[in-house]
Amino acid sequence: MEAILTFTQQLYRAAQDASADDFHDVALAHLKQQVRFCAALWLVGRVTGREVEVHRLHAYRISPAGCEPVVCRVRQQPESLALAAAAPHRVHILQPAVPSAPVVHHELLIAAAAADAAACGQWLSLQRSQGDTPFDATDRETLRLLMPHLTEARAVNRALRLLRASNEARLEPRPHRAVTLTDGTVLHCGAHMREAMDATWPYWSGLCLPPELLAAVRSCGELTLPGRGERIVAHRFSDALVLCLKRVSLRERLTRRECEMVHMLTAGSDYTEIARRYALAPATVRAIVRQSYRKLGINSRTQLARLVRREETE
Repeated sequence: MEAILTFTQQLYRAAQDASADDFHDVALAHLKQQVRFCAALWLVGRVTGREVEVHRLHAYRISPAGCEPVVCRVRQQPESLALAAAAPHRVHILQPAVPSAPVVHHELLIAAAAADAAACGQWLSLQRSQGDTPFDATDRETLRLLMPHLTEARAVNRALRLLRASNEARLEPRPHRAVTLTDGTVLHCGAHMREAMDATWPYWSGLCLPPELLAAVRSCGELTLPGRGERIVAHRFSDALVLCLKRVSLRERLTRRECEMVHMLTAGSDYTEIARRYALAPATVRAIVRQSYRKLGINSRTQLARLVRREETE
């Protein structure tokens, strides 16, 4: 019991002091003093029906080739998370499995714990190499006792990182804003931001940024949403990314002549008057206006008038 108390003290101290990127390695190094293992894989995801969506993988001294058998094993038993959710004070230990493909480590010990009622949870696989003694009942019981502390310490670590980032940036939750960790894990997503992301990425789960968005904000700090007249701009504060949804002006989306024509159109001019102004045929003006509609993601003059009016009032 004293060893477990020491472990929890070390773990929660790491939750306070370690960055979000370093926490997993520090926590597993402390766990290694309680349950012997040579490699580990920490999965975070969600059960949807009979499938497991993996949103975060942290490999500890394990090659990418060794990850896939463990992920497959977790996906074969998604009910492990349902069992953990039904009894939140207990951790479900998956039965050892013989992998279908050769792996470096032959002995697996996997624990599953539910994080909340939305079928979100975590799986931790500890592995021993060939020639080492198999995991026994004591190892399983120790992991069963320590897994809840690992999941809670991870949540504390992320909450503190968000609080620190919020204090640095003086952030307040707003409808057009999202706050994530640097790995894309979503901590807060406002209603307007969620609506824009749902429309752009229908498959988005809400737990982690879509890969296309995460790659874009990491490389250039922003991404324009096609057909919406909006742009997501990201700034980094400490261990967090702050994403803001911003309007893209008509002048940024259209050429100068296209912009002038659509403003004349909404002001009441007809195609003949616009054509006379630019010394063009009315059919050419219509083609330019249709092209402007496509760029703006609209298909009527009413929608165009709404866009122009909104821009003038902002």
